[in-house]
Amino acid sequence: MKFALVPMLALLLAASGIVPASFTQTGRESFPRPSIEIQQYRIEATLIPDTHQIEAAATIQFLPKESTDYIVLELNENLWMQKVLNEEGIELEFEDGALGPGILTVLFSRPLETGTNVTIRLEYKGGFDRDPFSRIYSRDESNAYIGMEGSYLMYGAKWIPVDRLMGTRVPTTMEVTVPLGMTVIGPGNQQPVVTRGVNETFIWNADTPILAGSMVAGQYFQRELQVGDFTLECFAKAENLESIQQEAKTAAGILDFYRKTYGPSASGSRYRLVEVDDRLKNQHGMLGTIFITRGELTQPSDSSRDLARRIAYQWWQETVGVRAATDLWLEDGMAYYSAAKYRQKENGTDAYKEEIEDLAILALKFESASSVREGLDLGYRSDRYESVVAGKGAWVLNMLSGLLGDSKFDSLVQQYIQECSGMGGSTGEFRKIAESLYGKELGWFFTQWVDATGVPALESDYVVYKTVDGFRITGAIKQDRDLFRTPVEVAVISDSEETIERIDLSGRSTSFDMTSFSNPEKIVLDPNNKLLRDSSELRASVQLALGNDRKDQNDYIGAVRAYESALKINPQRSLAHFRLAEIFYEQFNLQSAADSFRDALNGDMNPRWIEVWCYIYLGKIYDILAQRARAMAEYQKAINTKDDTNGAQAEANKWIATPFVRKRTILGE
Repeated sequence: MKFALVPMLALLLAASGIVPASFTQTGRESFPRPSIEIQQYRIEATLIPDTHQIEAAATIQFLPKESTDYIVLELNENLWMQKVLNEEGIELEFEDGALGPGILTVLFSRPLETGTNVTIRLEYKGGFDRDPFSRIYSRDESNAYIGMEGSYLMYGAKWIPVDRLMGTRVPTTMEVTVPLGMTVIGPGNQQPVVTRGVNETFIWNADTPILAGSMVAGQYFQRELQVGDFTLECFAKAENLESIQQEAKTAAGILDFYRKTYGPSASGSRYRLVEVDDRLKNQHGMLGTIFITRGELTQPSDSSRDLARRIAYQWWQETVGVRAATDLWLEDGMAYYSAAKYRQKENGTDAYKEEIEDLAILALKFESASSVREGLDLGYRSDRYESVVAGKGAWVLNMLSGLLGDSKFDSLVQQYIQECSGMGGSTGEFRKIAESLYGKELGWFFTQWVDATGVPALESDYVVYKTVDGFRITGAIKQDRDLFRTPVEVAVISDSEETIERIDLSGRSTSFDMTSFSNPEKIVLDPNNKLLRDSSELRASVQLALGNDRKDQNDYIGAVRAYESALKINPQRSLAHFRLAEIFYEQFNLQSAADSFRDALNGDMNPRWIEVWCYIYLGKIYDILAQRARAMAEYQKAINTKDDTNGAQAEANKWIATPFVRKRTILGE
């Protein structure tokens, strides 16, 4: 029963001056939203892969936190609400989309009493890759897709009605019906499968409060492994079963590290590893389920970082959680920071430094787009969200560790876990514990790093004086941000010693005065990489990363522009020349490719593997142009480097034995 009562109500309220007239037009933030507390979900869904559609019903139990005769829920705008029933099965009036796309208003015949249990059932259907109902339509295959080749519905798709995105964690039961041959994997514990004719119903129970509404379905083969204390079920295509079992062994080591470092997870000791579409690369999984993308299984590489991040995210989301969307950085940031700590444990301090440097590049990709606290506005689990909330969030934690010291930061994390596990934490609680350990207020730190955008660019001016006792270094640290303050380490480095002092940076310029017994060779700001800051080197690296992203998305024009931007910042950046050359090579623009490969060889040669692969590519270009002698010379140069990165030596020998042949192709086909 769909009525036009809500717009009329809105107009009356606007006329009376209770709410602004914009209530009737925009929506999401300009209309009053009664406060409710959802207690439980029961989701029944039937997937129809042949037509890429879903038919679903959501039974929601909730408590009104104020007296109201209507509630407001959010539901994906591609889904069409058919009916809403109360506990007695009587249809309720509702408005679907009148207040804005994806906004559902349910009206009750009498005001609901505060604190009284209310149960409603909402029935709806629709699809995510087509528009069968001629409504406002948006396509987002990173969150939802239904098809025989594999289906997935993520929380971010809002395919179940929610009070507020990221605001509702409750026990959930999901019953999902699919055609025979498909397997559904959801959160929590699986119940016995029910077969009805040509369909099967998979039931998943999550007694632990979760962000309800994530599941995957596909035609999987299954294997179970016991690795240490962990039972790991592997679900994958037949050709990827062996690969996913290798990933399971790596996962067990990561799980063991987090358990020893942070404590037992809400998922216990039984987990599922599931092969998913590459479009879910930014999705971490769900309670007890870890995603492994198809690309990670089919293309041999070290995927332990991504795996460590996904497992850490589940630990922080499920075991601790947060209370509001503005605190999501404590999940995502802590996940990426924890993964960096795992790599440090596995590969040493240098691996941690490398990871932190990569996180700085990630953080600065879209740092100016939003503050960390408001990152959800960038799109949940989008590239921008990952940059600001996860990348910069991890760096906030790294800087806080540098400020407090490792021991006190470890105490901060443990106290936060103890106080917030099972209830959800907040930035306020995290800050309160940090301040108690630091002994001073930290409002300035959280304001400039979590609530605001922008990072400082630093430089130093100094002079060295010879003294009776050695040398005196007098100078100043200059920054481009007048209101920014932070402690900064300054290192005086000489042949025989390294002296580090902490300077409290404030204002445009802060002076320092240091001494050294030996003649200083150089002065280094932030020698231990404890501060997220702007630099030409980082800006070039950010453009390189953006270029790689554009290339992965088949946006080759955007990729070329990003690589060229990196070269404007640093013309000697060999990696930027090399990536640009790769695109020219794939486009069959052989002269430009050869020029760019030579530019890479004349650059900074970082990383070193660029040399061997430039020679191999140049050899291939000469072979394509039937210049065999020149091709052989380039392959021989590749062999002479003795660099075998990514099988370079075998590749060079292969084309020495047989000339390389390539037909002209079109990039992206």
